[in-house]
Amino acid sequence: MLSLGDHEGLVNIGKDIEGVLVSIFIRQKDNEEVYKVSLRAEDGINVADICLLFGGGGHARAAGALIQGSIEQVKEKLMKEIKKWMES
Repeated sequence: MLSLGDHEGLVNIGKDIEGVLVSIFIRQKDNEEVYKVSLRAEDGINVADICLLFGGGGHARAAGALIQGSIEQVKEKLMKEIKKWMES
């Protein structure tokens, strides 16, 4: 079983892959339909603005939020907003 700090830093691994502009880490909270999401981004993509839409926040290149729903719903919501941001 993971303790609270065991997942820290995992979101940064995705950002190290060539061509990845936004890295996402999603973690379920306490067997509920609530997920903690962490986003990391390259210059030019403001993940704090994306997380703000879900009641979260952070910095332009590192941010997070809590999102309710099933894992599929959470992924869909995130991808929709990230794609919108990237197309603007």
